[in-house]
Amino acid sequence: MKIGTVLKIKPSEALSLMRLNMLIGKEAIIVQDLTSIERLNKGYMVELTEPYLDEVDWFIPQESIDDEN
Repeated sequence: MKIGTVLKIKPSEALSLMRLNMLIGKEAIIVQDLTSIERLNKGYMVELTEPYLDEVDWFIPQESIDDEN
């Protein structure tokens, strides 16, 4: 995924473990790619189009990124 890509967050076990199921279905823009091979927890920093818990910047696990817009 490229920085600047608009996407919808999809459900995943990793997202549930982070207790972030409320983000499922929300629209976000990728601001940082954190999927390099040496990373243990792969994912993306995203900016939500609408705040959640008064925050717009969130780490989203790679498996929760829906690339089928």
